[in-house]
Amino acid sequence: MKDENLYKNIEFYKGKRVLVTGHTGFKGAWLTAVLNFLGADAAGYALAPEPGCLYEKIGGDELICNVTGDLLDSGLLEKTVQRLQPEIVLHLAAFGFIKECFMEPLRAYRTNLMGSAVLLETLRNCPSVKSIVLVSTDKVYKNKGDGASYQEEDALDAADPYSCSKICMEYLARDYRASYFQADSGKAGIAVVRASNVLAGGDHVKTRLIPSILKSVSEGSAVQLRNPSQTRPWQSVLDALDAYLTVARMMYEKPSAYAGEWNIGPGRDGIRSVSWVFDKIRESFEGLDYREGGQLQVAESKTLGLDIQKALDRLEWMPRMSCEETVRQTAEFFKCQTEGQKEREICTRMIAAYYGQDSV
Repeated sequence: MKDENLYKNIEFYKGKRVLVTGHTGFKGAWLTAVLNFLGADAAGYALAPEPGCLYEKIGGDELICNVTGDLLDSGLLEKTVQRLQPEIVLHLAAFGFIKECFMEPLRAYRTNLMGSAVLLETLRNCPSVKSIVLVSTDKVYKNKGDGASYQEEDALDAADPYSCSKICMEYLARDYRASYFQADSGKAGIAVVRASNVLAGGDHVKTRLIPSILKSVSEGSAVQLRNPSQTRPWQSVLDALDAYLTVARMMYEKPSAYAGEWNIGPGRDGIRSVSWVFDKIRESFEGLDYREGGQLQVAESKTLGLDIQKALDRLEWMPRMSCEETVRQTAEFFKCQTEGQKEREICTRMIAAYYGQDSV
């Protein structure tokens, strides 16, 4: 089924009009490259890219129709959507950093809740839209701290602005789905994908695990790890993005069957500790070591797992890369960069390998 699904996504997205919000972010940059590889007629709406980010390094403006704007600018967003007439919308735009959201809670709620509200209201008036996927997080679940893997129907709860703003976004999506996008009446489907931690090369946000480790590799210093024993579900960015694309494709064809919430994460082998990920990275770089420290003011759960059985049972998708393969590929990306290879070439090669195609 894995190869069949990959083939279906390759065939389906050729020429499809796809709008991505947040395409200048880390995950958005990878999605920009994937959609270009698949031959989609893709456009992106986002804030200007940060200096030194992956989107800038891959020359993202050459791969996607870029519109620079804030989601809260309803006039610009409306003009953009009406001009582009997208068929599929992938909503990745977010203020997505736990520490920064804790320091700027109003920005977290403005972006993650009100920005999403402006987007859905805009899409309500665009009849070309058939499929809407909003990206949430695995941190929306009420975490009991017992190592449980959470299912889509489990209780939601949060104690920090990032997670809480995402829960608010999810309730907003439920409201719009019930009030304005009844999938069984021919309206577009709305799905929420609860994503796990993604790993891949090119991330430049130093507060995240992989960039902090690779920064220490470059500097020859010890990595500062906040919680080495903390467990999280880790997966390849390519597995995650392929899942988003699969949900969007299947909902495009049968909106009432695939609207709703979906856990998107790795198999059981991907629920690993921070120290395990560090040790696997260390296998690629001699002399790398770590020390504990640098705790956040906001409380972080010690354990977190996602149960992806619903996705495995009902979607034409499953994770293709093991956690070990994902970490190894992330290290390979960094080594290729240090050897002077261009980021677009590295991304294209890895995407082509993932989809079983010859690189171009």
